[in-house]
Amino acid sequence: MANPLTQVLIKTFSRGFFRLNSGLLLFLFVAVFSYCFFILTAGTITPEKALVFNLIFMISFASSPLMMLLVFLVWLIYTIKSWQYVAAQLLTDQHRFLFYSSTAMSKIRQFKSWFLVQLYISIPLLVYGAFSIVVGIIYGHYLIPAGIVCYLLLLNLISASLYLQIINRLNRNEEKIFWTKLLGGWRKPFSFLFFYELLHRKKMALLLTKILSWGILTGVFLIFSDLKNDSRIAAIAVLGVALAHAFLCYQGQRFEMINLTFTKNFPYSRTQIFLQMLSFYAILLIPEGIWCFLKFELITAIGLYLMMLSFILLFRALLYRLGPQMNRYLPWIFGLFFIFFWCIMFQWIWVLIPVPLSMAYLIFYHNYYR
Repeated sequence: MANPLTQVLIKTFSRGFFRLNSGLLLFLFVAVFSYCFFILTAGTITPEKALVFNLIFMISFASSPLMMLLVFLVWLIYTIKSWQYVAAQLLTDQHRFLFYSSTAMSKIRQFKSWFLVQLYISIPLLVYGAFSIVVGIIYGHYLIPAGIVCYLLLLNLISASLYLQIINRLNRNEEKIFWTKLLGGWRKPFSFLFFYELLHRKKMALLLTKILSWGILTGVFLIFSDLKNDSRIAAIAVLGVALAHAFLCYQGQRFEMINLTFTKNFPYSRTQIFLQMLSFYAILLIPEGIWCFLKFELITAIGLYLMMLSFILLFRALLYRLGPQMNRYLPWIFGLFFIFFWCIMFQWIWVLIPVPLSMAYLIFYHNYYR
Protein backbone atom coordinates (compact mmCIF):
# COMPACT_ATOMS: atom_id res chain seq x y z
CA MET A 1 0.00 0.00 0.00
CA ALA A 2 1.32 3.46 -0.90
CA ASN A 3 2.49 5.67 1.94
CA PRO A 4 0.32 8.69 2.90
CA LEU A 5 2.57 11.18 1.13
CA THR A 6 2.27 9.28 -2.15
CA GLN A 7 -1.52 9.09 -1.83
CA VAL A 8 -1.78 12.83 -1.17
CA LEU A 9 0.52 13.71 -4.07
CA ILE A 10 -1.32 11.44 -6.52
CA LYS A 11 -4.73 12.84 -5.56
CA THR A 12 -3.43 16.40 -5.67
CA PHE A 13 -1.28 16.41 -8.81
CA SER A 14 -1.76 13.27 -10.92
CA ARG A 15 -5.54 13.25 -10.91
CA GLY A 16 -5.63 17.03 -11.22
CA PHE A 17 -3.45 16.78 -14.32
CA PHE A 18 -5.80 14.25 -15.90
CA ARG A 19 -8.85 16.40 -15.10
CA LEU A 20 -7.25 19.46 -16.68
CA ASN A 21 -6.02 17.66 -19.82
CA SER A 22 -8.77 15.10 -20.33
CA GLY A 23 -9.71 16.53 -23.73
CA LEU A 24 -6.14 16.47 -25.00
CA LEU A 25 -5.59 12.91 -23.77
CA LEU A 26 -8.82 11.74 -25.34
CA PHE A 27 -7.75 13.11 -28.71
CA LEU A 28 -4.12 11.95 -28.65
CA PHE A 29 -4.56 8.42 -27.40
CA VAL A 30 -8.12 7.23 -28.00
CA ALA A 31 -8.05 8.64 -31.53
CA VAL A 32 -4.77 6.84 -32.30
CA PHE A 33 -6.04 3.48 -31.09
CA SER A 34 -9.37 4.02 -32.82
CA TYR A 35 -7.52 4.60 -36.07
CA CYS A 36 -5.44 1.50 -35.70
CA PHE A 37 -8.38 -0.82 -35.12
CA PHE A 38 -11.56 0.70 -36.49
CA ILE A 39 -10.80 2.94 -39.45
CA LEU A 40 -12.39 1.87 -42.73
CA THR A 41 -10.20 1.95 -45.80
CA ALA A 42 -11.36 3.30 -49.12
CA GLY A 43 -11.75 1.22 -52.24
CA THR A 44 -12.28 -2.52 -52.46
CA ILE A 45 -10.00 -3.61 -49.60
CA THR A 46 -11.67 -6.28 -47.52
CA PRO A 47 -11.88 -5.95 -43.70
CA GLU A 48 -9.36 -8.80 -43.34
CA LYS A 49 -6.81 -6.97 -45.49
CA ALA A 50 -7.56 -3.68 -43.76
CA LEU A 51 -6.70 -5.31 -40.42
CA VAL A 52 -3.38 -6.44 -41.88
CA PHE A 53 -2.58 -2.94 -43.13
CA ASN A 54 -3.46 -1.40 -39.78
CA LEU A 55 -1.30 -3.99 -37.99
CA ILE A 56 1.60 -3.11 -40.30
CA PHE A 57 1.05 0.53 -39.40
CA MET A 58 1.35 -0.31 -35.70
CA ILE A 59 4.42 -2.53 -36.23
CA SER A 60 6.18 0.41 -37.87
CA PHE A 61 6.09 2.21 -34.53
CA ALA A 62 7.96 -0.65 -32.90
CA SER A 63 10.43 -1.26 -35.74
CA SER A 64 11.17 2.08 -37.43
CA PRO A 65 13.72 4.30 -35.63
CA LEU A 66 12.33 7.43 -37.30
CA MET A 67 8.77 6.69 -36.21
CA MET A 68 9.91 5.95 -32.68
CA LEU A 69 11.85 9.23 -32.55
CA LEU A 70 8.65 11.05 -33.45
CA VAL A 71 6.78 9.12 -30.76
CA PHE A 72 9.54 9.90 -28.25
CA LEU A 73 9.21 13.60 -29.12
CA VAL A 74 5.46 13.47 -28.39
CA TRP A 75 6.13 11.69 -25.09
CA LEU A 76 8.71 14.32 -24.15
CA ILE A 77 6.22 17.12 -24.87
CA TYR A 78 3.61 15.33 -22.76
CA THR A 79 6.10 14.94 -19.90
CA ILE A 80 7.21 18.58 -20.07
CA LYS A 81 3.55 19.60 -19.96
CA SER A 82 3.18 17.56 -16.76
CA TRP A 83 6.26 19.32 -15.33
CA GLN A 84 4.67 22.66 -16.09
CA TYR A 85 1.43 21.67 -14.39
CA VAL A 86 3.00 20.23 -11.23
CA ALA A 87 5.47 23.13 -10.88
CA ALA A 88 2.66 25.68 -11.25
CA GLN A 89 0.53 23.86 -8.68
CA LEU A 90 3.40 23.68 -6.21
CA LEU A 91 3.76 27.46 -6.33
CA THR A 92 0.13 28.11 -5.37
CA ASP A 93 -0.76 29.05 -1.81
CA GLN A 94 -3.12 26.11 -1.33
CA HIS A 95 -0.19 23.68 -1.66
CA ARG A 96 2.20 25.62 0.56
CA PHE A 97 1.79 23.01 3.31
CA LEU A 98 3.76 20.51 1.19
CA PHE A 99 6.91 22.61 1.59
CA TYR A 100 6.76 22.04 5.35
CA SER A 101 5.27 18.54 5.62
CA SER A 102 6.81 16.50 2.82
CA THR A 103 10.30 17.94 3.24
CA ALA A 104 10.37 16.58 6.80
CA MET A 105 10.81 13.13 5.26
CA SER A 106 14.06 11.81 3.84
CA LYS A 107 14.83 12.70 0.25
CA ILE A 108 14.77 9.02 -0.70
CA ARG A 109 11.15 8.69 0.46
CA GLN A 110 10.26 11.95 -1.25
CA PHE A 111 11.89 10.74 -4.46
CA LYS A 112 9.96 7.44 -4.38
CA SER A 113 6.67 9.28 -3.89
CA TRP A 114 7.32 11.73 -6.71
CA PHE A 115 8.42 8.86 -8.96
CA LEU A 116 5.08 7.13 -8.37
CA VAL A 117 3.26 10.40 -9.01
CA GLN A 118 4.93 10.76 -12.42
CA LEU A 119 4.34 7.06 -13.11
CA TYR A 120 0.64 7.66 -12.52
CA ILE A 121 0.69 10.69 -14.84
CA SER A 122 2.49 8.60 -17.47
CA ILE A 123 -0.17 5.86 -17.59
CA PRO A 124 -1.16 6.74 -21.21
CA LEU A 125 2.49 6.53 -22.24
CA LEU A 126 2.95 3.24 -20.37
CA VAL A 127 -0.09 1.69 -22.05
CA TYR A 128 1.05 2.74 -25.50
CA GLY A 129 4.65 1.71 -24.75
CA ALA A 130 3.55 -1.71 -23.47
CA PHE A 131 1.51 -2.29 -26.63
CA SER A 132 4.47 -1.34 -28.83
CA ILE A 133 6.80 -3.57 -26.81
CA VAL A 134 4.48 -6.59 -27.15
CA VAL A 135 4.08 -6.04 -30.91
CA GLY A 136 7.83 -5.55 -31.33
CA ILE A 137 8.73 -8.71 -29.41
CA ILE A 138 6.15 -10.82 -31.25
CA TYR A 139 7.60 -9.78 -34.61
CA GLY A 140 11.24 -10.07 -33.55
CA HIS A 141 12.14 -6.40 -32.98
CA TYR A 142 13.96 -6.21 -29.64
CA LEU A 143 16.18 -3.12 -29.77
CA ILE A 144 13.47 -0.45 -29.98
CA PRO A 145 11.26 -2.08 -27.28
CA ALA A 146 14.30 -2.03 -24.98
CA GLY A 147 14.78 1.63 -25.88
CA ILE A 148 11.13 2.31 -25.01
CA VAL A 149 11.60 0.85 -21.53
CA CYS A 150 14.79 2.85 -20.92
CA TYR A 151 13.28 6.05 -22.28
CA LEU A 152 10.14 5.84 -20.13
CA LEU A 153 12.24 5.04 -17.06
CA LEU A 154 14.52 7.99 -17.79
CA LEU A 155 11.58 10.38 -18.18
CA ASN A 156 10.13 9.31 -14.84
CA LEU A 157 13.48 9.52 -13.04
CA ILE A 158 14.13 13.02 -14.40
CA SER A 159 10.61 14.09 -13.46
CA ALA A 160 10.94 12.84 -9.89
CA SER A 161 14.31 14.59 -9.53
CA LEU A 162 12.85 17.83 -10.84
CA TYR A 163 9.89 17.75 -8.44
CA LEU A 164 12.22 16.91 -5.56
CA GLN A 165 14.38 19.92 -6.38
CA ILE A 166 11.38 22.27 -6.58
CA ILE A 167 9.82 21.09 -3.31
CA ASN A 168 13.11 21.51 -1.46
CA ARG A 169 14.02 24.87 -2.93
CA LEU A 170 13.62 27.71 -0.47
CA ASN A 171 13.51 30.68 -2.84
CA ARG A 172 10.49 29.82 -4.95
CA ASN A 173 10.03 33.23 -6.55
CA GLU A 174 13.56 33.61 -7.89
CA GLU A 175 12.60 32.98 -11.52
CA LYS A 176 9.52 35.18 -11.32
CA ILE A 177 11.51 38.08 -9.86
CA PHE A 178 14.18 37.67 -12.56
CA TRP A 179 11.67 37.84 -15.40
CA THR A 180 9.84 40.75 -13.77
CA LYS A 181 13.07 42.73 -13.56
CA LEU A 182 14.09 41.78 -17.10
CA LEU A 183 10.79 42.70 -18.76
CA GLY A 184 9.78 45.53 -16.46
CA GLY A 185 11.71 48.24 -18.30
CA TRP A 186 10.71 47.22 -21.83
CA ARG A 187 8.16 49.24 -23.79
CA LYS A 188 4.88 47.36 -24.19
CA PRO A 189 2.81 48.34 -27.24
CA PHE A 190 -0.85 47.41 -27.06
CA SER A 191 -0.67 44.93 -29.95
CA PHE A 192 2.18 42.99 -28.28
CA LEU A 193 0.83 42.60 -24.75
CA PHE A 194 0.23 38.90 -25.31
CA PHE A 195 3.87 38.52 -26.36
CA TYR A 196 4.91 39.64 -22.86
CA GLU A 197 2.34 37.29 -21.37
CA LEU A 198 4.04 34.47 -23.27
CA LEU A 199 7.47 35.49 -21.99
CA HIS A 200 6.28 36.02 -18.42
CA ARG A 201 3.79 33.26 -17.67
CA LYS A 202 3.61 30.94 -20.68
CA LYS A 203 7.26 30.40 -21.57
CA MET A 204 6.81 26.63 -21.62
CA ALA A 205 3.83 26.80 -23.98
CA LEU A 206 5.80 29.04 -26.35
CA LEU A 207 8.87 26.79 -26.18
CA LEU A 208 6.88 23.59 -26.78
CA THR A 209 5.07 25.17 -29.73
CA LYS A 210 8.34 26.17 -31.36
CA ILE A 211 9.88 22.73 -30.69
CA LEU A 212 6.80 21.08 -32.20
CA SER A 213 6.99 23.40 -35.22
CA TRP A 214 10.63 22.50 -35.74
CA GLY A 215 9.77 18.81 -35.42
CA ILE A 216 7.00 19.13 -38.02
CA LEU A 217 9.16 21.03 -40.50
CA THR A 218 12.02 18.56 -40.08
CA GLY A 219 9.92 15.41 -39.88
CA VAL A 220 7.80 16.08 -42.95
CA PHE A 221 10.86 16.57 -45.15
CA LEU A 222 12.60 13.52 -43.66
CA ILE A 223 9.61 11.28 -44.27
CA PHE A 224 9.07 12.61 -47.83
CA SER A 225 12.73 13.16 -48.69
CA ASP A 226 12.20 11.73 -52.18
CA LEU A 227 9.52 14.39 -52.84
CA LYS A 228 11.27 17.38 -51.29
CA ASN A 229 10.97 19.38 -54.53
CA ASP A 230 7.19 18.97 -54.56
CA SER A 231 5.61 22.24 -53.38
CA ARG A 232 2.76 20.31 -51.78
CA ILE A 233 5.15 18.84 -49.19
CA ALA A 234 6.24 22.32 -48.12
CA ALA A 235 2.60 23.45 -47.96
CA ILE A 236 1.68 20.46 -45.77
CA ALA A 237 4.58 21.29 -43.42
CA VAL A 238 3.41 24.91 -43.20
CA LEU A 239 -0.15 23.75 -42.46
CA GLY A 240 1.20 21.55 -39.65
CA VAL A 241 3.05 24.54 -38.17
CA ALA A 242 -0.16 26.57 -38.21
CA LEU A 243 -1.97 23.73 -36.45
CA ALA A 244 0.78 23.64 -33.80
CA HIS A 245 0.21 27.36 -33.12
CA ALA A 246 -3.55 26.91 -32.62
CA PHE A 247 -2.95 26.39 -28.89
CA LEU A 248 -1.21 29.77 -28.65
CA CYS A 249 -4.17 31.31 -30.50
CA TYR A 250 -6.47 29.82 -27.87
CA GLN A 251 -4.31 31.17 -25.06
CA GLY A 252 -4.29 34.57 -26.72
CA GLN A 253 -8.09 34.68 -26.78
CA ARG A 254 -8.30 33.69 -23.11
CA PHE A 255 -5.76 36.36 -22.20
CA GLU A 256 -7.76 38.97 -24.10
CA MET A 257 -11.08 38.00 -22.52
CA ILE A 258 -9.72 37.79 -18.96
CA ASN A 259 -7.25 40.67 -18.89
CA LEU A 260 -8.08 43.02 -21.77
CA THR A 261 -11.88 43.34 -21.86
CA PHE A 262 -11.61 47.08 -21.23
CA THR A 263 -9.63 47.54 -24.48
CA LYS A 264 -12.80 47.25 -26.57
CA ASN A 265 -13.44 50.86 -25.52
CA PHE A 266 -10.16 52.06 -27.01
CA PRO A 267 -10.40 54.32 -30.09
CA TYR A 268 -9.17 51.60 -32.48
CA SER A 269 -11.17 50.52 -35.50
CA ARG A 270 -11.67 46.80 -36.11
CA THR A 271 -9.43 47.01 -39.15
CA GLN A 272 -6.65 48.55 -37.06
CA ILE A 273 -6.99 45.82 -34.44
CA PHE A 274 -6.90 43.13 -37.12
CA LEU A 275 -3.74 44.65 -38.61
CA GLN A 276 -2.19 44.75 -35.13
CA MET A 277 -3.05 41.08 -34.68
CA LEU A 278 -1.55 40.32 -38.10
CA SER A 279 1.70 42.13 -37.18
CA PHE A 280 1.92 40.21 -33.88
CA TYR A 281 1.63 36.78 -35.52
CA ALA A 282 3.95 37.85 -38.34
CA ILE A 283 6.64 38.50 -35.73
CA LEU A 284 5.77 35.35 -33.77
CA LEU A 285 6.39 33.30 -36.95
CA ILE A 286 9.81 34.80 -37.65
CA PRO A 287 11.71 31.54 -36.75
CA GLU A 288 9.55 29.53 -39.16
CA GLY A 289 9.85 32.32 -41.74
CA ILE A 290 13.65 32.17 -41.53
CA TRP A 291 13.44 28.42 -42.17
CA CYS A 292 11.32 29.07 -45.29
CA PHE A 293 13.74 31.64 -46.69
CA LEU A 294 16.74 29.38 -46.06
CA LYS A 295 15.06 26.36 -47.63
CA PHE A 296 13.35 27.80 -50.72
CA GLU A 297 13.64 30.48 -53.35
CA LEU A 298 12.44 33.98 -52.48
CA ILE A 299 9.00 33.86 -54.16
CA THR A 300 8.22 30.38 -52.81
CA ALA A 301 9.38 31.33 -49.32
CA ILE A 302 7.23 34.45 -49.28
CA GLY A 303 4.23 32.43 -50.43
CA LEU A 304 4.72 29.77 -47.75
CA TYR A 305 5.18 32.39 -45.04
CA LEU A 306 2.00 34.24 -46.07
CA MET A 307 0.12 30.95 -46.26
CA MET A 308 1.22 30.03 -42.74
CA LEU A 309 0.22 33.47 -41.48
CA SER A 310 -3.22 33.32 -43.14
CA PHE A 311 -3.93 29.88 -41.60
CA ILE A 312 -3.04 31.10 -38.11
CA LEU A 313 -5.08 34.29 -38.45
CA LEU A 314 -8.11 32.21 -39.45
CA PHE A 315 -7.59 29.89 -36.44
CA ARG A 316 -7.35 32.99 -34.23
CA ALA A 317 -10.38 34.74 -35.72
CA LEU A 318 -12.55 31.64 -35.21
CA LEU A 319 -12.27 32.15 -31.46
CA TYR A 320 -14.15 35.44 -31.70
CA ARG A 321 -17.04 33.44 -33.13
CA LEU A 322 -16.80 30.28 -31.03
CA GLY A 323 -15.48 31.72 -27.76
CA PRO A 324 -12.62 30.17 -25.76
CA GLN A 325 -14.23 26.72 -25.53
CA MET A 326 -11.80 23.99 -26.49
CA ASN A 327 -14.51 21.38 -27.08
CA ARG A 328 -15.99 23.60 -29.83
CA TYR A 329 -12.66 24.95 -31.10
CA LEU A 330 -10.86 21.65 -31.77
CA PRO A 331 -13.43 20.17 -34.20
CA TRP A 332 -13.35 23.34 -36.28
CA ILE A 333 -9.54 23.44 -36.29
CA PHE A 334 -9.17 19.83 -37.41
CA GLY A 335 -12.01 20.20 -39.90
CA LEU A 336 -10.25 23.16 -41.52
CA PHE A 337 -6.99 21.24 -41.39
CA PHE A 338 -8.40 18.41 -43.49
CA ILE A 339 -10.09 20.83 -45.93
CA PHE A 340 -6.83 22.71 -46.47
CA PHE A 341 -4.91 19.43 -46.68
CA TRP A 342 -7.03 18.22 -49.60
CA CYS A 343 -6.81 21.63 -51.25
CA ILE A 344 -3.05 21.20 -51.13
CA MET A 345 -3.30 17.68 -52.53
CA PHE A 346 -5.29 19.02 -55.50
CA GLN A 347 -2.63 21.73 -55.93
CA TRP A 348 -4.91 24.66 -55.09
CA ILE A 349 -2.00 25.99 -53.07
CA TRP A 350 -1.93 29.70 -53.84
CA VAL A 351 -5.68 29.98 -53.30
CA LEU A 352 -4.90 29.20 -49.66
CA ILE A 353 -3.33 32.61 -49.09
CA PRO A 354 -6.18 35.03 -49.96
CA VAL A 355 -9.11 32.80 -49.00
CA PRO A 356 -8.18 32.04 -45.33
CA LEU A 357 -6.99 35.63 -44.87
CA SER A 358 -10.27 37.03 -46.19
CA MET A 359 -12.27 34.59 -44.06
CA ALA A 360 -10.23 35.58 -41.00
CA TYR A 361 -10.93 39.27 -41.54
CA LEU A 362 -14.66 38.78 -42.12
CA ILE A 363 -15.10 36.51 -39.10
CA PHE A 364 -13.09 38.90 -36.92
CA TYR A 365 -14.93 42.01 -38.19
CA HIS A 366 -18.42 40.62 -37.57
CA ASN A 367 -17.68 39.00 -34.18
CA TYR A 368 -15.15 41.25 -32.41
CA TYR A 369 -17.78 43.08 -30.32
CA ARG A 370 -19.83 39.98 -29.54
